[in-house]
Amino acid sequence: MRDEEALLRRRLEALGLGGVTGIRATDNRSVMVSLTRGRALCIHRGYAMAPDRVLKAVVRFLGPRTSRALRKAAEHEILSFTPEAHVEGLPRRRRAADRPQPGDLARIERLSRLFGELNARWFGGSLPELPIRVSGRMRTRLGQLCLRLGTGEPFEITMSRRHLDRDGWDEAAHTLLHEMVHLWQHVSGRGVDHGPGFRRKARAVGVSGSARRSVGPTRSRRAARTD
Repeated sequence: MRDEEALLRRRLEALGLGGVTGIRATDNRSVMVSLTRGRALCIHRGYAMAPDRVLKAVVRFLGPRTSRALRKAAEHEILSFTPEAHVEGLPRRRRAADRPQPGDLARIERLSRLFGELNARWFGGSLPELPIRVSGRMRTRLGQLCLRLGTGEPFEITMSRRHLDRDGWDEAAHTLLHEMVHLWQHVSGRGVDHGPGFRRKARAVGVSGSARRSVGPTRSRRAARTD
């Protein structure tokens, strides 16, 4: 992907991109554009073929002084482009796939900041930074630490879009911290499960040690699963 990274860097910098520590071209089809805690830009490599108006939208979206209205318009422009259709060798997804939605970039940005704050507060900053994805397919689950088949290596944290929008950010922080305890298990050489060790650590950081908990407003609380 070095060619795409070099091309993206040239084009984005020519359009005014600044304030990032680097650019990483990815094949991530659910998180097309994201900014790591260290301010590295992760962007799908297919955007190397995007028209200038789309890349200008990326620059606007990342601008620290961009208003909320302009950020929303920029996000709409970014998501209007289908980058995987411009990468040779990548099969195009069926329309039923879990496509990013308006607001996802802002949700992911806030979750990434929250991850950094919780990591510093409860884990001394020892947890590795993972991509965070927002999913519209999670109906009973609130969040999940995703592990690679075969190796068991964590590769992303997935959060339910419905959970974020319906239950609020206090509940979302609880869910994210639950998944971070699972990440701590892996980093510490423990099995990723909901066993006694998980429950002890969960209590220590102030979250539920159960795989299920009640979420939502008091009058309509419901049981939901956190993996």
